[in-house]
Amino acid sequence: MNKVMQQTKQAFLFSLAFYIVAILSFLFKMGFAPILLSIALFLSLLWLVLVLLEIMRSTRISNGERMMLSLFIIVLNIIGGIVYFSFLRKSVIGVSETTKK
Repeated sequence: MNKVMQQTKQAFLFSLAFYIVAILSFLFKMGFAPILLSIALFLSLLWLVLVLLEIMRSTRISNGERMMLSLFIIVLNIIGGIVYFSFLRKSVIGVSETTKK
């Protein structure tokens, strides 16, 4: 499970980076901007699935919290991801993110 937790955060950070680069390339009218946006959307879908798996496997939250957190992540995508990884993830998975490798 630790490897999946690490991959979830990596997928989110890559998605965020590709969104930023895609927006900048759209602003500067670069031809490869749609490709970068497509990659960002794919990575966003990937981390969304990984986060939903993380939420559904958690034994630390109730079913109501699970449902509300899932809807929050799905609807708010990037903003929800920032809030989730900044404030909510520790209570969902129950361990600190600084684990020994």
